[in-house]
Amino acid sequence: MLGCTVPTIGGLPEGFSWARKWGCECIQIYVTLSRRWDVSELSAEEVLQFKSAWRKSPVKKVVAHVPYLVNLASPDKNLWKKSKDRLRTELSRARQFGVNFLVLHPGSYGNSNREDGMKRIIEALSDISGEIDDQKTRILLETMAGQGTTIGSTFEEIARILEGVGNPGFFGICFDTAHVFAAGYDIRGYENYETVLKEFDAVLGLKRIKTIHVNDSRTNFGSHSDRHACIGEGNLGLEIFHAILKDSRFLNIPKILEIPERDKRSEDNLQLLRKLHVIPGRLPQSNKLQKQLIRKKTHVKQNTFSFR
Repeated sequence: MLGCTVPTIGGLPEGFSWARKWGCECIQIYVTLSRRWDVSELSAEEVLQFKSAWRKSPVKKVVAHVPYLVNLASPDKNLWKKSKDRLRTELSRARQFGVNFLVLHPGSYGNSNREDGMKRIIEALSDISGEIDDQKTRILLETMAGQGTTIGSTFEEIARILEGVGNPGFFGICFDTAHVFAAGYDIRGYENYETVLKEFDAVLGLKRIKTIHVNDSRTNFGSHSDRHACIGEGNLGLEIFHAILKDSRFLNIPKILEIPERDKRSEDNLQLLRKLHVIPGRLPQSNKLQKQLIRKKTHVKQNTFSFR
């Protein structure tokens, strides 16, 4: 299941128009304005329009992303409370729209310390999860690059948060390829991909992965710098994306692009990923062959590479 973050200028239903244009099976959206704290009331008509647009589209899954304003690790009591309240609002909106997954950056501890930041995240998520009777919409903690004072760049940190909050069925993981690589997990190549997944499985369990952000990385391995790149234009190589697309364990999991120049480059990046998906076996080792694939000089026919 492949898709991308879509524009919603003009209203949330517009996201489904872009999904149709780009051929998305899944999309990621913000269900509120992402750069403002104040949120307008949600009308019944807006909910009906959203659901109607979804039904008429090719989209199977919608993933929502919590705005970056929200920081559950903040040492500022006022900001921490506002973040909790906003997450409640995001969760309520997602549930009303019928969205099953809500992606959340765990937070940044700022001028305090990592341990106290972890405690604040656990307290906030425990409070919110304790208010929910069902698991209609799950909060997915995103794997982070480790930039600055952000929390969640190691599998162990995310495991500690999930162990602390309880109610495990209410939470899951969003696995971001660029973030994991920048955090110090070398997922380049087929063997490394399997090694990292085995480590993830041992610490958290692969079944917790409910969404994957398929992003290349502009920065180097272990940089702890969160800078995404278009597929094949960063430091990850194509093998990791081919491996994910062919991995039967993630067949029905939304795989979402989050790339620079989203409006201009999403369509061609999705086309590249679709080409990768139908290639059997492993990609050829030749860098020349892979570069030709990226430059759209390659198409797959009858299980072989063919060059125009």
